[in-house]
Amino acid sequence: MGAWLAQHAHYIGEAKLKGQLYQVSYYPALVKGDGWITGNVYACPPEAWPKLDAFEETVGADPEYDRHLTPVLLVTGQWLSAWVYWYRRPTTGMTAVVGGDWLQHLLI
Repeated sequence: MGAWLAQHAHYIGEAKLKGQLYQVSYYPALVKGDGWITGNVYACPPEAWPKLDAFEETVGADPEYDRHLTPVLLVTGQWLSAWVYWYRRPTTGMTAVVGGDWLQHLLI
């Protein structure tokens, strides 16, 4: 998916949003929370959304994520609404990602 997005999406910039990250496995879970979560914003063409939704498991009888328009704050200071994948399942027993930066968490 990363390679496909690199060819089809346009990088907007780094941003943050309010929430809490947990480590599911080799990937994160974003849920509601009061901390700042760091990430990146990309402009995606319309044909990307069905592929991304399938990749993020938003379909089926028990989807893992939901996609919602969410306010994010770009490092430029500009607020915008971005599509964000929110985790739907319980986070009980999962490790919280301290500091809200998934990539930094992977380096620890």
